[in-house]
Amino acid sequence: MKKYFLILVACLMFLFAACNKTASSENKAESNYPPMVKVKGIIYVDTGYENAMVKCGTADGQIKTTVDGRKMPSKDDESNFGKGYDYQIWEKGYINVQIDNRWILFRDLDLKDESREIPEWVAHFTGKVIKVESDSLMVEATQIDDRFYFKEIMTKPISLSIENLDNSKYGKVTTEGLEGKSVEVYFGGKIKNIEPENSAPIFLENIYRIIVK
Repeated sequence: MKKYFLILVACLMFLFAACNKTASSENKAESNYPPMVKVKGIIYVDTGYENAMVKCGTADGQIKTTVDGRKMPSKDDESNFGKGYDYQIWEKGYINVQIDNRWILFRDLDLKDESREIPEWVAHFTGKVIKVESDSLMVEATQIDDRFYFKEIMTKPISLSIENLDNSKYGKVTTEGLEGKSVEVYFGGKIKNIEPENSAPIFLENIYRIIVK
């Protein structure tokens, strides 16, 4: 009797393990894809960056249908994140999708993914660090691409959060030793406190990355 009981327990443990494995596989299969859209036979994926060089709001088309976020779009003008969004054809391999009044860059899924490379149309500038705090940098802009709309208004010191600063020591982000250094700043394009009469430093929303040069 004891022998049969042990066999029964072993069978139950095997079935339990098999069920857990199946459930785990099912959960993995249900994980969402990143935002994607299909235009003229090409599937584009969200880069997470805003295009700051869009000069007009003229759309080339609109997303008309949508599928579940666990799927990839299968037909033209279809996305997996919603419908009714306008899009613009941009440089080769890229389109812009207007989401919450911002033009978000989407990249051809078949393009080589350079995960550390930020597209050139994302707002950025070179600056010199003039003051450091433990959790922020104060910089002055020294070089801005002529194509960016904000070139003429970056005339005051700029306060930067260091959340996405590429500078670490002992595994921790630090501002130590950065005063006087040059940095490349990538951000979402939204700028506050630009008025000359406003004594507060310029503030940038949504800083993507600060790279020490």
